[in-house]
Amino acid sequence: MSEFFDVIGTDAADGGSKPHSPQEVVATALRTLDRRTPPPSVISGRLNRAMATLARAAGRRRTVQFMGSTTSARRPVQ
Repeated sequence: MSEFFDVIGTDAADGGSKPHSPQEVVATALRTLDRRTPPPSVISGRLNRAMATLARAAGRRRTVQFMGSTTSARRPVQ
């Protein structure tokens, strides 16, 4: 896991999915950079892309409410 999960005090934000290895993320980035006209950013993983698309469709308020409910911190963030 990353420092993010240490700070929020829970690993619930990962949705129970397996984290991507650094090799998977780098492979996605390199494949994207090899494109003739690469986009300014890329999201690694099918589930991550789906969640990003849903977040854009749902709007900021609903996305923040959803993330707050899934990460309900076990300890306060400082």
